[in-house]
Amino acid sequence: MVVLNKKTPLWIASKGLLAERGSDFFRCLETVTSSYDPEDIHDLRVASRRLREALSLFRKSYPTDKISRLRATVRKITNFLGELRNIDECLAFLREETLELGPAYAVELAGCIDRYLANRLKARKQLKRDLRKIKPATFRKHFVRTIHAPYLFDPPTGGDDPFRSIDDFARESIDQRLATVVNLVPEARIPEQAACQHRLRIAVKHFRYRIEVLSPFLADGYRKDHAHVKDYQDILGRIHDLDVFVELIREMGLSEGTEAAIAGLLRTKREASFTAFCTKLDTFSFEGIGARIRSLL
Repeated sequence: MVVLNKKTPLWIASKGLLAERGSDFFRCLETVTSSYDPEDIHDLRVASRRLREALSLFRKSYPTDKISRLRATVRKITNFLGELRNIDECLAFLREETLELGPAYAVELAGCIDRYLANRLKARKQLKRDLRKIKPATFRKHFVRTIHAPYLFDPPTGGDDPFRSIDDFARESIDQRLATVVNLVPEARIPEQAACQHRLRIAVKHFRYRIEVLSPFLADGYRKDHAHVKDYQDILGRIHDLDVFVELIREMGLSEGTEAAIAGLLRTKREASFTAFCTKLDTFSFEGIGARIRSLL
């Protein structure tokens, strides 16, 4: 096994990092195909997104057609998981609101929960069928063959220099993801700009996964800043979920009183989450986080 360090050439580092992310992905995939547990599905979605970020990061080190096929297959698996994961999120939301609203609304919300549980059974069966189409063992062999054949002596025009050191490459690639985040922050500070907050959530997620892919080259000090990035993602994710649930309850056929009671809870929670977001921006800026992470490379 090759030991990677900050001066490892890109062509060697790309193989090692992709192998690491691929190992995590295929381990999670194997677990899900036997359990279909909500937490296992969540872990596989995260692993698939990390792997997609790694494939995106090193895409110019490999033939475009081959890396594109890998990315497309991993994205397909991420999408397969989406419906079941969304149902699990809705179930968690309904159970939380049932507890908070109390007995007066319990019977009506229990009916909604039962409908979502029935939908989950259908979605689980569909996921089983979808994952069988992928043929995980065959895909894994194709993945291993592809990542072990980066460009070496003849990269095409626009390809990455295979002998560039990974630390120089990593600094530049982290700056790219960070720039997108920083550019979205001013508009996302406006409470009504839900669409921008959603774009920022996605940008922060990409930034987080890029840090994680390159973490073997970062000193242990990166963990504190990584935790702040993850906290940003969680807060923005909560805001997005609350916006989604506002639309969702309008389609559930709830009584006017129950719908109004849930909507009131959601507004209060969104205001609290948005306040937490703004407070964090004033305390731990993305510019500061990026500068500290960059200094560790």
